[in-house]
Amino acid sequence: MNTLQIIVIAAAVVLAITALLIFAGVLPGFRQTSPAESGEVSFWGTMPKELAGLLISDFNKRFQNIKVNYREVPEGAYIAELLNALASGAGPDVFILPQEQIFKHKDKIYALDSSVYPARAFKDNFLASSEIFISQEGIIGLPFQIDPLVLYWNRDLFRNAGLAKTPSTWSEFSETSNKLKTVQPQKIITAGSALGEFSNNRNAKDILALLMLQTGNKIVDQETLRPVFGDRGAVLSPAEEALLFFISFADPRKGTYTWSKSQPEAVEAFASGRLAMHLGYATEIEKILALNPHLNFDVAEVPQISGSKIQGTFGKTSALVVAKQSQNRAAALTFIYDLTSPKEQNIVAQNFYGAPALKSVLAVAQKDPVLEIFYRSAVKSLSWLDPDPEQTLAIWKEMSENALSGTKRINQAVSDAQRKFETLMPGEN
Repeated sequence: MNTLQIIVIAAAVVLAITALLIFAGVLPGFRQTSPAESGEVSFWGTMPKELAGLLISDFNKRFQNIKVNYREVPEGAYIAELLNALASGAGPDVFILPQEQIFKHKDKIYALDSSVYPARAFKDNFLASSEIFISQEGIIGLPFQIDPLVLYWNRDLFRNAGLAKTPSTWSEFSETSNKLKTVQPQKIITAGSALGEFSNNRNAKDILALLMLQTGNKIVDQETLRPVFGDRGAVLSPAEEALLFFISFADPRKGTYTWSKSQPEAVEAFASGRLAMHLGYATEIEKILALNPHLNFDVAEVPQISGSKIQGTFGKTSALVVAKQSQNRAAALTFIYDLTSPKEQNIVAQNFYGAPALKSVLAVAQKDPVLEIFYRSAVKSLSWLDPDPEQTLAIWKEMSENALSGTKRINQAVSDAQRKFETLMPGEN
C-alpha cells in the first residue's frame, strides 16, 4: 500500500467518524444543517404534561426562538382525535405515533429522506427493531420511547410454591405456571399465568406476536408486504406453534389449564394477588403499583424458546413524526432532532418507566434492578409491521377462539387468518 492510499483511507475513516459523531449529536454539524430555528410548533402525544414540560423547557434553553405548545390526549382517544384534527387541517406539526400505526397512517407523515436524515445515521443511533420506521419514501419517524414486554412475578406465590427462580424458557414457563395454580372444580382460585384468552388479557395479541417473532418469523415481510406467519415450516407454521401453546393455558382438557374468561383483566388479577405471572409492558408497573402498592412482586425478562439463536421480547416503539401538512416544518424538524439527542433522551430515561430509544442512552448501566430489566428488554425488542392494529386484533382473536373451541382445526384457523391479513395489504383490497 503506497502513501497516497494510506492518506485516502485515513481521510475516509476520519470523515466517517466525524459523520457518526455529528448524527449522534456529539458534534454540532447536524444541528447546523437542520432547518431554521424559529417559529411555533404544535406537539401532540399521550405522555404526561409534566414530562413533556421538562423536555420542552430544556429544548427552549437552546432554541429560544421556537415556541412549542404541547397537548396531552388520553391514550384511548388519542388516535381518533389526532386523525380528526389532521383531516380538518387543524392537526399538530409534530406528534408521537405508536409503531402499530405507521403502516396505516404513513400517508399523513412527512418522510425524512436521505438528505434530511440518512438511513446510516438512523441505524447507528437506534435499535434494529426500530427499522420498521424506514420505508421506501424515507424515515417515517425518529424513535422516542420503547415499552418492552417483561415478566411480572409474585414473590410471595413463588415462595409459597417453593420456587426459587423465574422461568427462562417457555417449557419452564408451562411447568412453573402449573405449579403456581390453585384450581377447584369449575373455579380457578389462583392462576399461574394469563395466556389463552383475548377477552381478559389486553396483551394477548402481542404475546402471540412475541411467540412467533422468537422463531425468526417476521409475521409480515417488510420488503414484500406479504403476511408470512402462516407459512408452513417442516411440520407447523410459526402461528400454529404459537397458537397451540397459547390456547393450552385456557383449555380445561389440558394439564396446563390455568386461565378462563371468568377471570378479571390480567393486570388487575396480578395486582390483586390472584395471578402469579403476568406478561405485561414495562409501563404497566405504574398501574400495578396504583392498584396495590403493597404487592410483593418483581420483574424478569420474558421466557425464550429453548435452544433458539434468537433471544428477544416484543417491544412497542413510539416515534416523533412531522405532519405532512405542517406549515412550520423547519422548526418541527429541529424539535424532533433535539428530542432524540442524548441529552433529551436522558431526561426521558429519568422520568419514564419504559425505556429511551437511543442506543447510547440504553447502553448506560442502571442501578435500579427493575430499570435494568426494562432497558435490557428494550435492547432485545422485536417488532413487526402491523397493517391495521384494530383489524389484526380482531382476526387473531377470532383465530384463537376458533382453535380453542374446536370450531376449526388449528391449521384452518391460521390459514384463514393469514388470508384475512392479505386483504389488509396494498393492492389486495
